[in-house]
Amino acid sequence: MCKKTNTLVFVSLLSVSILYSVVSVQASIEPHCNLVLKTNGGGVRPDYGLYIAQYLREIGIEVEVKVEEWTVFVGCLLLTQDYDMYIIGLSGNQNPFNSYDGLSVKIPREIPYGNISENMLIEGVTITDLEQKQQHYYNWQQLVMDKIVHILPLFSPRSYVATWSNTLGYDVRWGIIDSLPYIEYSGLHEGQDSLTEFNIADAYWRDLNPLQTDDTSSSFIFSLMAESIVGWSPDFVPLKTSLVSDWKQIDEFHYEFTMRDDVWWNPSFDVTGRDASSDPLDPTTTPLMVGLKNGEVSNGENQQVTAKDAVFTYLAWANAIVSESPSYHNWISACYVDPVDELSFHIEIDGNPYTPEIEQYVDFWARLPWEILPEFFLNSSNPTVSYTSGGAECTGFYTGILDTNPWLYYSTSAFGCGKYMLDHYIKNSVTVLQASPYWMYVGAIDGTTQDLDIETFNVRVISDITEELAEFKAGKLDWTGLMFFPSERKQMQNDQRFSVFSYPRNSMTFLAFNLQRPFVGGVDNFVFLTAEGKEDYTKAVAVRKAICYAIDRKDINHVVHNGEYIISHSMILPANTYHYYKDIIKYNYDLAEANEWLEFAGYNIIIAYANISFYLPLLCIIAIIWIRRRKNISEN
Repeated sequence: MCKKTNTLVFVSLLSVSILYSVVSVQASIEPHCNLVLKTNGGGVRPDYGLYIAQYLREIGIEVEVKVEEWTVFVGCLLLTQDYDMYIIGLSGNQNPFNSYDGLSVKIPREIPYGNISENMLIEGVTITDLEQKQQHYYNWQQLVMDKIVHILPLFSPRSYVATWSNTLGYDVRWGIIDSLPYIEYSGLHEGQDSLTEFNIADAYWRDLNPLQTDDTSSSFIFSLMAESIVGWSPDFVPLKTSLVSDWKQIDEFHYEFTMRDDVWWNPSFDVTGRDASSDPLDPTTTPLMVGLKNGEVSNGENQQVTAKDAVFTYLAWANAIVSESPSYHNWISACYVDPVDELSFHIEIDGNPYTPEIEQYVDFWARLPWEILPEFFLNSSNPTVSYTSGGAECTGFYTGILDTNPWLYYSTSAFGCGKYMLDHYIKNSVTVLQASPYWMYVGAIDGTTQDLDIETFNVRVISDITEELAEFKAGKLDWTGLMFFPSERKQMQNDQRFSVFSYPRNSMTFLAFNLQRPFVGGVDNFVFLTAEGKEDYTKAVAVRKAICYAIDRKDINHVVHNGEYIISHSMILPANTYHYYKDIIKYNYDLAEANEWLEFAGYNIIIAYANISFYLPLLCIIAIIWIRRRKNISEN
């Protein structure tokens, strides 16, 4: 028994000695390189940076995290570029195929596969078959994330909203406006007074003319009153369930769109003098506004929505005289009504993606779903010729048109051909809209015939989100956001009175590499590997792959976001579910894979592992001796 104990003590001491030797050697090795990672202060991006530095130390890469004020940070990205990596976010309606331009993340055409990537993006614009386009962008994402790896996508947050459980038909992905024809109540919830009203809170709107709008509150009100020319799904796919019911491609850069028949403009009500005590809206008694062109009005039955309205809308958006964002439509080279069919219009797009003033890679489908504007009301018969930012000819727009009465009225008393009509508003208090009996009764989600059970839509002005939540819980609101109230949200998820929904927000953070810097880029962008089966990859790509595999995004998500954020694997935002490639190569945390790619790039695996392999045979010999001695003791 004494011999057995002595052997165990000997083995233990030797093991501790070996481990101490390994740790000492590991601590003394020189890192492969020292990198600088920059990000801006505020939020959790500095935390991301510190975690990334910790993970990369495990594969022999030292990272200095520098946190800068936003303007300094952006200036660095655009000018000095004295960094190897940086963390930034992408959000809003930025074009996912061209969002990184100007931030040093655009893939240089001259590096291997860079020209292929750029050509694929250009080609993708010309593909009209949606399934073919989807597969094309799948292939592009796979190419970039496997053979170029200029970024490592990090996280996309989720948004949370709540309704009362008696609210049926609400689809969080489609949003309130598209869901409205499908919404009805199964009964009254606490604090609710009517089964035909819907109440939400928002900031007060500024300008109801979408051409002059720069805030989401104004856009939301106008969207309640208007219909999109081309439908647009939450998957970023054009639909034929709105005003345009069909389209066809004439040639590579020429498209014809056909609009739905029997759609009429709502009455051009002047609501500026109305309040809660006013009589119900009625075109025979409520004042009607007179349009700019030939003094026409709309009574809900005399002004049909036709192709001229669609053409007017696109040309207006693209014309700097009346539009705040003309560059959105630089790609329009011509837009006109069909000479035979008043319900059809044509769009010709610029066929040269290298035209300097034209945005490269623009996917024009994403610019088609604007809400339509009334040509008879906002256009003029002025013969002045002007041009869009893309060079298309326009008539009717002239300097000073924004100061005419119809344009001034439209900013405060807008009307459309949509589901609701503006009834009255009290500044900084409430905006009230009524269901339109003149609406086309077509649901955007599935194109089926629908009516409006919600007859009155109230938008209350509540600037404090805590007060908004309190009003919702009291039953005075029927919908609210929960993004900033995680504890309240979790309570509501376990409360049968409420329905809580989540969806990926249209934003993402990512780690980007400076492809001009050594180790992660530089001349190594052009040095191909010699390892068998890896000849298609360059030394710099191998390093970038190693860095990606070494970062445990799942752990960061768990610690920083309680595991609730979406781990992204592509340059396309996860919210863009139609184009986002789920089967793309994924850089899940794998230290062995990280070290293997470093070895492919010519960098030695951390010396500690080599020392362990040196002592491993000795440990085996000791184990064999111990087993034999144990056997002898038991036999004796």
